[in-house]
Amino acid sequence: MTQHHSSADDRPDSPGKRACYVLGDGHLGTAVARHLRSDGHAVSLVDVSDWDRTPGLRAVETAQEAGVAGAPTAVVATRSDRRNLLVAQLVSAHYDVPRVVVLANAPDRLDAFTGAGHDPVCATAALSDALAENV
Repeated sequence: MTQHHSSADDRPDSPGKRACYVLGDGHLGTAVARHLRSDGHAVSLVDVSDWDRTPGLRAVETAQEAGVAGAPTAVVATRSDRRNLLVAQLVSAHYDVPRVVVLANAPDRLDAFTGAGHDPVCATAALSDALAENV
């Protein structure tokens, strides 16, 4: 079941806020949304954990229900590169979202995500950079 989490204060359409949708799953999507909120973004979190098991049309409908259409930015962050690419492609193909940032869990998949027209972020590079800064 796809879930949509937001409050009146953090909805992406709130005035004066940098808006984005986080399409994620479990603790990863929640952590990304929390971090973006603390950085001043108006964030709406959509649980997409079942989108690779849901027929394409239903996934599109649930994104529509969540209000993703026309969002300035969508961040796709799940533990599965396959799911990340699927969700990013659905958002790009069916909605006018100018920027889709996609988590690439494996560095060798960055080119595929870039080739599909998305802005990938490499989880391995981000984690190693963060660890190196703290050593």
